Amino acid sequence: MVPRSTPNHKLEAERLKRRWSVEVATKKIGVSVNTFNRWERGLQLPQLETLDLLCKAFDMSPEELGFEHIIANKRRVRKSDPAHEIPEAHLSHEQPSLVAPKSIGFVQPYIQDFTIRQVPGGTNERLSGIQELGQGTTTRRQAMALLVNTSSTVFDMAQGGAKSPLYPDEILLLSAVNIPLCWQLYYEGGFVELRSILPSYIQQLTVLALPPSRYQKQAAYLASQVHQLSYLLALQNQDFGTSLNHTQEALHYAHIAEDTNLQIASLARKAYIYFCLHRNGQKLQAYEEAFRLCNTCSPLLRGYIYAGLAETYASYQDEARAHEFLQLAHKHYPDRPEEDPTYIYTHFRWPTFYNLAGQIHLHLKQPEEAWKSFMTVDRLVPECEEPYRVELMVYQAATAVELGDMEQGCDLLIAAVQSARNLGSELRYNEAYKVYIHMQTRWRNEARVQALEELFS
Repeated sequence: MVPRSTPNHKLEAERLKRRWSVEVATKKIGVSVNTFNRWERGLQLPQLETLDLLCKAFDMSPEELGFEHIIANKRRVRKSDPAHEIPEAHLSHEQPSLVAPKSIGFVQPYIQDFTIRQVPGGTNERLSGIQELGQGTTTRRQAMALLVNTSSTVFDMAQGGAKSPLYPDEILLLSAVNIPLCWQLYYEGGFVELRSILPSYIQQLTVLALPPSRYQKQAAYLASQVHQLSYLLALQNQDFGTSLNHTQEALHYAHIAEDTNLQIASLARKAYIYFCLHRNGQKLQAYEEAFRLCNTCSPLLRGYIYAGLAETYASYQDEARAHEFLQLAHKHYPDRPEEDPTYIYTHFRWPTFYNLAGQIHLHLKQPEEAWKSFMTVDRLVPECEEPYRVELMVYQAATAVELGDMEQGCDLLIAAVQSARNLGSELRYNEAYKVYIHMQTRWRNEARVQALEELFS
């Protein structure tokens, strides 16, 4: 997000001309009220995917809505661009399939012909960061970022229509090794690193996944995963429009890959967006579409979809169907989710199951049972997994309020807000704010609750 120093008067004027409230505008676009307010105040810029949705909602161009500078600085990669064409020499030059090496040293011959000054803009800083990492104690998170960043830097050398220094087989090999690391980096809180890294992977894999070739299915399989990761990052910013676009792209590439598991995972991601937006009808549609594919999917995904349907029916207060699907979820959920073939790109685990179970009990006004479920999650999730921990603390705080435990609720809310800020998660921060509003309604005159206002000032 790029801050602006002046409000976007054009956007505000067009909204007022249509007599739209901010709430009406956000529903048409698929973003949060907070995000749209930040656009109008000039504090945030929409990503390109969200800008498309904004322009369609207003039936106007980016320039007419005050976003001409985005078009000047960022260009969407199109199929007609040279970067989307696989170099003919690469397609005709048959190479033996590569096996995973013990190191990534084979990339070095392709890098040695480049000097730092020849690397495309934006990459110099990343190379400097790589050099600095080797000069001191390296954390696990830094090590993972270093590995995936190295490949991203090489990928960026092919920007602007330049010929890639790597063959398609090598691009796919690097991606297959590093994308699982990207998932792990996400769950250890590496949002900042991934936001700079993932676009390079998307660009390179899109080049290989769109045209028919012997690389297409494998590239599409990996591209779907990267779009699911990008969905998660956009979701943390409450950029629901961009998140939804990434789930649609993930589903598109899953179809190209002819991978049912990836299709179901993409639909599960879409359902979660509607969960965040409180759009139960669309959430149910996404889960039902996934449910129709479940006969041929992995046990982990089947269990997750059943649990998602249970949560959805609970939100409709349909207790019988909620319990029916929760029992099915428990029956099909594998004892060791980490051994399921889809775990590498879903990270659905038993904490995921109990998290959904807690939501079900909250919907059904069963806070004691919800608290038990969330305490189970608390025992299972390690402290280092920041995204899971902050989500859990928000849900625990909400449950404490339902139980009438003000002190516990305040303690959990303070911890959740601090963690959300450290993580850079606007989604969890705003969820915590909603819990605070609920606490105000219940304990308006309590000094402890009044003091929480400082968290959100």
